[in-house]
Amino acid sequence: MLAQSEHASERGVQVLVFPRVPGLVADRTLLDAFYRNVEDRAPGVSIVRPSLRHPGEGPLRPQSTALGRTLVLDGDDCIDPVLFPAVQEAACDSLVWLFNAEDPLQAEAALELALDASLHLAPLIVMATVTGHARGVLAAGIGAIVHLGEILAEGGEGEELVIADVPSPTGFPERPRSLPEPAPILVQRLAAHHAAGMQ
Repeated sequence: MLAQSEHASERGVQVLVFPRVPGLVADRTLLDAFYRNVEDRAPGVSIVRPSLRHPGEGPLRPQSTALGRTLVLDGDDCIDPVLFPAVQEAACDSLVWLFNAEDPLQAEAALELALDASLHLAPLIVMATVTGHARGVLAAGIGAIVHLGEILAEGGEGEELVIADVPSPTGFPERPRSLPEPAPILVQRLAAHHAAGMQ
């Protein structure tokens, strides 16, 4: 990730959005050292950290980032329609989804939902995910940058940087009147996780 940060800086990237990496997020000391290294190796680049994510309970609190008014959602919060009215009410410029799919079909359905969400919840959706198998976790995520119903960039398997030219935050052309609806495969995931008492 440090090497990718350097590469991004060399390519003129202004904002880095990192995924939530299993094992790395558990150790605050390691995380702080990692971000200090990123700041040294990619000077002048703004960072949107997974630690800004909504804790899963309580009111949504968007943060001011280089992507404008930003809400970072983790796991099932990204796809849970129960949260969508509050997300829409938060009037964010961007949403960062830290959504690690359990299989490729969920990943594709989440990307389709992100396209819809970029027309209803926030104009910019950044899907920051990990893929592959590490530390006992299997993830089938898709990294993508979506703006107003258009995929600006998409990544797949491997250590890949997803880069796009993103317009400055301007909001929606008109106020959204409806909410996105998750595909049945995502609704099934939510039901299974709620039944198991997990997120």
